[in-house]
Amino acid sequence: MTAIAIWRNDEIDNNPSLWAAADSCVSGERGRQLITDAVKILSLPIICRRPETDGFFSETYFVHTLGYCFAGSTLMGQNAYLGLSMLLSNLTSETSYIPSIEDIARQVLAYLKLTFREYSLVAEHKSLFEVALFGYCHNKRRLEIFVLRPELIQGVFEFRLTGHQDLKVHDFVYLGDDRAALMHEISDAFAGEAVPGRPIARAPRYVIEDRISNKESRTIDGDIQLAIADGFGLRPLALTKPRTLGKPDGYRSYLGRELTRDLTSVGEAQSMPTAIV
Repeated sequence: MTAIAIWRNDEIDNNPSLWAAADSCVSGERGRQLITDAVKILSLPIICRRPETDGFFSETYFVHTLGYCFAGSTLMGQNAYLGLSMLLSNLTSETSYIPSIEDIARQVLAYLKLTFREYSLVAEHKSLFEVALFGYCHNKRRLEIFVLRPELIQGVFEFRLTGHQDLKVHDFVYLGDDRAALMHEISDAFAGEAVPGRPIARAPRYVIEDRISNKESRTIDGDIQLAIADGFGLRPLALTKPRTLGKPDGYRSYLGRELTRDLTSVGEAQSMPTAIV
């Protein structure tokens, strides 16, 4: 499965944001590792168009990106994302309506109910997964998180939607394995004292990193994936790592892979995600 935390971070004055951290491991039967550079925090595009004078919906009036992350069935989580990204990047409105995150979450809920119902008939418990949508809502002008999770109701799993819309600093949600233990560890980390190099505002990141390092959970492994969501959309974070501990020479890493020039060069453009230690 996985470990994902999303939390409100106010360390930048006048620009609160939502941070997300996840491991990058996908496991198969009996916890056997299949992929160690899996993407579990994805950018969900929201693109709205209105009609031009010729009547065609060709004028883009709103572009934004939200965070989409999932835990559980990788096939279900990724396939749902691919279908949703096509739908949500092709929205139209004659009134230039800007959808709220709740509007989007309810559409996602309807989509997940259908795709989960079909696949669960084949894969049963292996089809279980949970999803979170998060980011800045331009309609409501606030940070929001919506969690979509299957619940067992009268012997049948049904997706349910839970909104977190009045977020305070350090409020968080968690998806994935060892839920009770990880939530307790994150709460304790937020309530504790800052350690040099480990600011309290980023506590969930270090909790998940520690789980990856100590191998306490067989299905939480790989590397740490980080992203920030705010009014500008979702932005991935790379990591700056030393080539040799104790020496200044370092490199930029994403999902455990060094961002070499051939990976960051796109013609005359550059893919240069912000890197942090």
